[in-house]
Amino acid sequence: MKRYAMMVLGCKVNDYEAHSLKDRLDKEYQEVKFNEEADIYIIFTCCVTNVAEAKTRKFIHRVKREHPDAYLVVVGCYVQARHDAQVLKDIDLIVGSQYKDKIKEYIDQGIKADLYKEEIDRHFETLPLNTYKGKTRSFLKVQDGCDQYCSYCVIPYARGHERSGDIDELYHQAKVLSEHSKEIVLTGIHTGRYKDKGNKLSDLIARLEKIETIETIRLSSIEVTEVDDDIIRHIKEGKLAPHLHIPLQAGSDTVLKDMHRPYTIEEYKRRIFKIKEEVPEILISTDLIVGYPTETDELFEETLENLKDLRFSFIHCFPYAKKSGTKAALLKDLGTDIKKERARRVAALDVKIARELQDSYLNKTLEVLIEEKKEGFSFGHSKEYLPLYVMGDHPSGDLLKIKVIKVKDGKMIGEVE
Repeated sequence: MKRYAMMVLGCKVNDYEAHSLKDRLDKEYQEVKFNEEADIYIIFTCCVTNVAEAKTRKFIHRVKREHPDAYLVVVGCYVQARHDAQVLKDIDLIVGSQYKDKIKEYIDQGIKADLYKEEIDRHFETLPLNTYKGKTRSFLKVQDGCDQYCSYCVIPYARGHERSGDIDELYHQAKVLSEHSKEIVLTGIHTGRYKDKGNKLSDLIARLEKIETIETIRLSSIEVTEVDDDIIRHIKEGKLAPHLHIPLQAGSDTVLKDMHRPYTIEEYKRRIFKIKEEVPEILISTDLIVGYPTETDELFEETLENLKDLRFSFIHCFPYAKKSGTKAALLKDLGTDIKKERARRVAALDVKIARELQDSYLNKTLEVLIEEKKEGFSFGHSKEYLPLYVMGDHPSGDLLKIKVIKVKDGKMIGEVE
């Protein structure tokens, strides 16, 4: 039996696409770790940050150097957005942001090909998946592409225009996945823009809520402008998890406008406060970029003050990185030192708010999906996506009611109620 090794960089959409391929390969091939000898090496690439691009190039060069006779497959966003002839030289199979459904066929036949197409088709590529191997929650890709064109972002060029999966096929896919996973995470490049046959995201959620084997539906990310009253209703009355990840990206109107974000800071705050009023138990996390070229010291201080008001459960903070091909790349960079210091200050605020949040849950009971053994505890996340260490040995995949009994060194520790 031939052996394959896979490296997956980047987002949850990449993760889903990679697992779909794994699901098909595992019937005929043996998977090994990426640092082991294999006949086939597959790299799902990312280009959303410069670090991701550097990792992509590193793994490509490493396979070429250490395994020159292996069949090398390079897939995804780096291929589509960059299509760097020098980096992609001497690769057996190159696949951009479509034709991912053909990868196994080409591997089976050992065909060398470049399946890159500059103009990405507007149809949603269905990639079936029967089980999310080794995972307690399953991702379900429901949407691809983005038409927002934020000034700093390369993803619309890498993933193409918005397109959505067929609602009937997604229902069937979710039903299959729920045989192994109590929680289904709906993911996409712009998940909130899901639409098919007159259905929007909340209609898809309503369909999936009818699947008895699904305990929880979670959204990987959604824009604040897309959290409508129907989404809130599904959190209050249905199976949608009381946690939303809503990107902010900047906390001042000047920078938001320069970034081409579709809201003002007051509009964002008003909606967040409305969501929290409607669903008091909800937690909201966010993405933030610091050091955008037009972010002055004063505008950054404004962002910090707004972060204090918004009190996110966690902040994914990224120092701005210039991406060639984007509008922001034409602007003068603020420099590494400024960006690092601003990221440090956001991280310090994030830790402070997180500690206060953790303390507020002492002696409260949360539903926790057990994921793994960690540091002598069972470990998982609550429906609010709080990480919890649970006393005792509990099987992965169990959904348990856990009482928080202490917070130590930034960790919430609980026991089965």
